[in-house]
Amino acid sequence: MKNRIFFKLLAVFLLIIAATAAILDVSLGSAWEASLRTEIERNLTQKTLLFAHRVEIDRTHSLAEIAAQEGQAAGARATIIDASGKVLADSEATPADMENHAARKEFVAALAGKTGSNERRSATLGIPFLYVAAPVSGGAVRLAYPLSDVEAVQAQVHRRLLWGSALALLIALLIAALAS
Repeated sequence: MKNRIFFKLLAVFLLIIAATAAILDVSLGSAWEASLRTEIERNLTQKTLLFAHRVEIDRTHSLAEIAAQEGQAAGARATIIDASGKVLADSEATPADMENHAARKEFVAALAGKTGSNERRSATLGIPFLYVAAPVSGGAVRLAYPLSDVEAVQAQVHRRLLWGSALALLIALLIAALAS
C-alpha cells in the first residue's frame, strides 16, 4: 500500500515538475528570441540609416566602394538601388547579374520614403535574412543580415534550457522521493 501511494505521489510530482519545466522552456525561449530579433532589427536599422547618410554625402568614393565598406563594417550585405529598382552596387555580387529589386518589400517602403524591413529566406543561400532598407536621393540602400547565427544561438539556448530543466527535474524528483 505504501509503495503504491509513494509511486502515485512521485508520478504526480514528476508530471507537475515536467509541465512547469516545459512551460518555462517555451516561454523563456520565445521571450529571449523575440528580444534578440528586436535588438538585431533595431541595430541593423541604425546601421542602414548611417549607410544611407554616407551615400548621400560621400562624393569621394564610388557606390561600389561605399557598399563594400559599409557591408564589411556592418557585418551584413550592402545593396544600393536606383528609383527603378536597378542594383547600382552590392557588397557581395555583381550588380549587372542581379535582378530588379523594386518589388522587394523593404525596398517598396524605402522607395516610398520610409524605412522598411522584411525577413525572408534567401533563394540563393537558403538561409533566413533580415533586410532593412532606407531611402536616399534617387533610390534606396539596404543591409541584409543573416539570421543563421541567431538560429544557432537559439538552438544553444534551448539545449541549455533543456539541460537546466532536466537537472531541476532530477533534483525535484529526489526531493519528492524523500518527501513522499
